[in-house]
Amino acid sequence: MYESVLHEYSEIGGLKWIRNINIPTGPNSSILLGGLATTAEIRAPGYYTEYSVWGIHLATDDNLTFVSKEGNDPIIISFVDCRAGSPTHHRYLEVVTTPDPRRRLVVPRGVAHLPMNVRGLITINTPQLYWDYKSRFVSLEIDVINVERERPLDKFPTYDVCRFRLPQFFYPPAIANFKARYNPLYQAPFVFDRSGRLAVLRKLAQADNPDFEDLPFELSHATIPSSILERVMANEPTSSPGEQQAYNHS
Repeated sequence: MYESVLHEYSEIGGLKWIRNINIPTGPNSSILLGGLATTAEIRAPGYYTEYSVWGIHLATDDNLTFVSKEGNDPIIISFVDCRAGSPTHHRYLEVVTTPDPRRRLVVPRGVAHLPMNVRGLITINTPQLYWDYKSRFVSLEIDVINVERERPLDKFPTYDVCRFRLPQFFYPPAIANFKARYNPLYQAPFVFDRSGRLAVLRKLAQADNPDFEDLPFELSHATIPSSILERVMANEPTSSPGEQQAYNHS
């Protein structure tokens, strides 16, 4: 099979590079074959677009193809294994790479990741989705848990991840349901774990800016004000007008 494993990292189980089906159309152009679900993350060139938090998915294996970016500095990605029972639990790894549409990086669910040097970066994700029963069930609409960028390694959380691959026939209705429920008034949320409950930071994007549709994409990953983050982690309300609001999901 052409989509074979190119390199696997022994430091964190399941973290690996896989060959893409990338069809050349010229010396500097190609067609990249997508998957059952495909998303593109676009970091606007000329803006500060660094991630302010780590991300962890419990029901999604990211398959990340780094297509192109601004400048010649490499992409640096930090990883921490947060999977319960993993032989590489709480191991840290840093990967240095450059854009290359011929391969994709598989980030297993339960592994925290933090890309850096991402200005102008275009990333294609063809994720593999998973499901599980009741206590382990994760809604695909909110399959992200964030960790503050400065958190010490020994303070990272531990999670059970979903165990079963989502059947292919579930992808179209899952995507259609997400599109039907999508609300463009909100920025992408930040989700923090507080003793097993999820505190969600979500901001109304149009609340004080009528030109929302013309704003650069990186706005959804803007740095969280430290005063708000401290209150969320302390489980205190953020009720000031115009601020991000926190609420709990059971």
